[in-house]
Amino acid sequence: MNNYAYLGIVQRGRFKPMATEHDTAKSYRLTSVAVNSAVSPESGELSLEEYEGSAIIVRGFDKGEWIYSAVVIEQAGLILTAVVQQVFASTDKQHPYRLRFPLA
Repeated sequence: MNNYAYLGIVQRGRFKPMATEHDTAKSYRLTSVAVNSAVSPESGELSLEEYEGSAIIVRGFDKGEWIYSAVVIEQAGLILTAVVQQVFASTDKQHPYRLRFPLA
């Protein structure tokens, strides 16, 4: 199991990936809970309120509608968020752009 990276925008309290290292769902909720933990992902759900409308980079493990062990690595400002939206807006929503890590 890989700790993948996701670049996306937070909209209406959900994370919408626009560029990823592998195929993903259209939107996610984020949790600090580990994938195989005995507790529910809701118990560790990360609030995305402070990121609403911003581009963020997240690392974690996706499964279903959740990114587990999620960590927000970076939040973009207004200008960079606008650039991310413009650059990735024209992609086929079923197949987001691929990220290559580490970012150089």
